[in-house]
Amino acid sequence: MFRLEELFRNVFRMMKHDITKLYGQYLSSGELLVLKYLSEHGEMKASDLSKKMEVSASHVTSVTDSLTEKGYITRQRSSVDRRVVELTLTEKGKEILDKCMRIKSEYFQEKFNTFSNDEIEQLIYLFTKLEKTK
Repeated sequence: MFRLEELFRNVFRMMKHDITKLYGQYLSSGELLVLKYLSEHGEMKASDLSKKMEVSASHVTSVTDSLTEKGYITRQRSSVDRRVVELTLTEKGKEILDKCMRIKSEYFQEKFNTFSNDEIEQLIYLFTKLEKTK
């Protein structure tokens, strides 16, 4: 079991490092996550984003400040309640998110190109089984 833990930790770290290095010139992992949430869920308040991401409000503020400066998101007052500020993904944000997702997808395709279809299916099966143990 120790060897499994060690391998799992090493592979996870390696892949996380590789992926971050590939799209790191465009976005940090925190910025990418915020863009993904906004892309999947639409506009939202920073407090809601903080809860969904399970991070502090100050972290979300820092990341969204950076994304706003880069032109990837906007902050706008709600038309329903002027006290509420909503975060919205811009076209430029959608484009950079798509680019980073393509980079990530290409990385995984390259990383697993030596695996047979059966091996990939087996990995999917095993990780799905592991995921169900939550």
